[in-house]
Amino acid sequence: MAEIWDVYDENANRTGRVMERGVPRSGDYMLCVHIYLYTPDGRFLVQKRAMSKETHPGEWDVTGGAVLSGEESIDGAIRETQEEIGIKLDKSELFFAGRLKKKKNFTDIYFVKKNFDLKDCLIQKEEVEEIKLVGYDEMLELARNSRRRDQEYIGILKGAVEKIQKKHI
Repeated sequence: MAEIWDVYDENANRTGRVMERGVPRSGDYMLCVHIYLYTPDGRFLVQKRAMSKETHPGEWDVTGGAVLSGEESIDGAIRETQEEIGIKLDKSELFFAGRLKKKKNFTDIYFVKKNFDLKDCLIQKEEVEEIKLVGYDEMLELARNSRRRDQEYIGILKGAVEKIQKKHI
């Protein structure tokens, strides 16, 4: 069954239209989520995308994906985490770090502190080939180089980690 996404305008408002999984047409946007799951000792879960993926096969990334039609961003983050790595989250655990606007999509970035072990994860083989825990520096390096995230994105990551460290959340 094809994924159905809400279509958003340039101000991140739902237009009332939907689209089937794919690339939004000119002037339309979709909503995506990225979830930075980290352990109490400060290690971040990263995942190697399955080689069968249409985009960025075999690259290291974080958990994430498109928000489905009718979902709120936070609900999409919870669903994607459950689907891709088998970790169940609660809304109260998620820290919203920021939103980026790109040419065809908005990306909401969340951080989640969770006490888990890799053996607790049940990876979705269609999406994820491998998972591992990395330190903060390696997580930033992967964001910069493996997925070529821009400075605005990296700034959101750094700002979120600073807030987390100050608040101990």
